Amino acid sequence: MKKSTRALLGMVVLDLLLAFGALWLVMRIRSGATATSVPPAEAISTITTTVGAAIGVVTGVLLFAWGFWRKREG
Repeated sequence: MKKSTRALLGMVVLDLLLAFGALWLVMRIRSGATATSVPPAEAISTITTTVGAAIGVVTGVLLFAWGFWRKREG
């Protein structure tokens, strides 16, 4: 498997893991299964903001790597 293909596959997998992890945390907070010291709306907002930034960083880095390796592979 080419490095550029691995970069794209890794990006998709990491983005999905982050998104499903955020969804799981939000569902636990909404159902009351996880006690928080802050209001649930604030906790959910913090989770979605943090995960959104993480997905953006992962996507940006791996798209850069994909472009770099794609260019080198010819």
